Amino acid sequence: MKLLDKYTLRGFLAYVGWSFVSFLVLFYIVDIVENMDKFIDRGAALADVILYYLTYMPFVIVLVSPIALLLSANFACGYMSRHREIVAIRSGGISSLRVALPILAFGLIWSLIMMFFAEFVVPTTNTMRENIKNERIDKKGKKVTGKIRDLLYQTEDGRVLSIGLMDPKRNKGRDVLIVSFDRKDNIRELIRAREMVYDGGKWELHDGHIYDFTEDSLGKYERFPEMRISLSETPDELAERRADPDEMGFFELLEFIKRVRRAGSDAYVERTDLIMKVSYPFINFIIVLFGVPLVLRFRRSGMVIGFAQSITIAFAYFAAIRVGQALGYNGTIPPFFAATLGNIVFGVAGFVLLFTHKD
Repeated sequence: MKLLDKYTLRGFLAYVGWSFVSFLVLFYIVDIVENMDKFIDRGAALADVILYYLTYMPFVIVLVSPIALLLSANFACGYMSRHREIVAIRSGGISSLRVALPILAFGLIWSLIMMFFAEFVVPTTNTMRENIKNERIDKKGKKVTGKIRDLLYQTEDGRVLSIGLMDPKRNKGRDVLIVSFDRKDNIRELIRAREMVYDGGKWELHDGHIYDFTEDSLGKYERFPEMRISLSETPDELAERRADPDEMGFFELLEFIKRVRRAGSDAYVERTDLIMKVSYPFINFIIVLFGVPLVLRFRRSGMVIGFAQSITIAFAYFAAIRVGQALGYNGTIPPFFAATLGNIVFGVAGFVLLFTHKD
C-alpha cells in the first residue's frame, strides 16, 4: 500500500470510528428515553436492560453502518479538500478519484464483512434480544391481542403452519394450512381447515380436509368436520414467535421459503427479505461510491453542509429501499428487483458520477 493510500485510509477510519460511536450513543439515548417508562412500570432489572441493549448492538451496527461510512467519506474528503491537500496531490499528477480509491476499496471490503456479520451474528443476537424482552422485561405478562394476517410459523417438528387470520384474544385462527414433510423434504401430509380453535390446552380444526401423500403421489383425500391436532404452541406463542426473517440466517430463511412455497404460499415478504440479506450489506459500498464523487465535485463545502449532504443522500437511499420493500411485500414487482431497487438506482448513479468526474 502506498504512503498516500495509508494516509487517506487512516484519516477515513478515524472518522468511521467516531461516526459509529456517535450513532450508537444517539440511538441508545433515544431508545432508552422512549422505553424508560416501560422498563420502570414492568420492574425490569438493570442487568436485564443492559443485556437487552448489548444484544441489540449487532443489529444497530448493521443498520447505521451505511450512513456512518458515507459521513466518514464526506468528512475525510472534505478535510483534505479544505486543507488544499487534494490540490497538492493533483499537482503531482494524481487524480482526486485516485485519492479516494482506498475509501472505495474499504467500502467494498466492509460490505463483505457486514454480510458475514449479518448472517452469523445478527440472527442469534436478535433471537436473544427478543427472548430477553419477552421473558425478563415483559415477563410474559403482555398478551398479544391484535389480529394478525397471513401468519407463517414453523413448528419444532418441522411442520409449516399458515393462518390467514389469527385472533389470539379469541383463541381462533381462520383459513388454516398445515404441511408436514418427510425426511427427503417432500410433502407428506397437507391439512386445510376453515377454522382452528384452541380449547382446554388443545387445538381443534373445523371443517377441513386432509391430503395424505405417504402411499400415493396423487394423495389420499379425506374430509373431516372436526379434528384434534398435536401442536404444543399456544395462540399467544404462535403470534409472538411467528417466523421472523430478522432471526434467521440466509440459508435458514431459504429453506423456510422452499417449504412455504411447496405448501402453496407466494411468500412475497420472506422472498424479499431473503434478497435483502444480500443486498443490504452492499449499501455500504454503493452509498460511498455515490457519495465520494459528489463530495469531490463540491470541495469547498464546510462540515455542516457535508453533514447535511450525507443525511440527505442517506434519507433518499433508505426511502428507495423502503419503497422497493413495500412493492415486493405485496407482490407488485418481483422480490429480487424489490430488494435491490435502491442499490440499482444509486449504484448506476454512483458509476455515472464516478466516470463523468473531472478534476
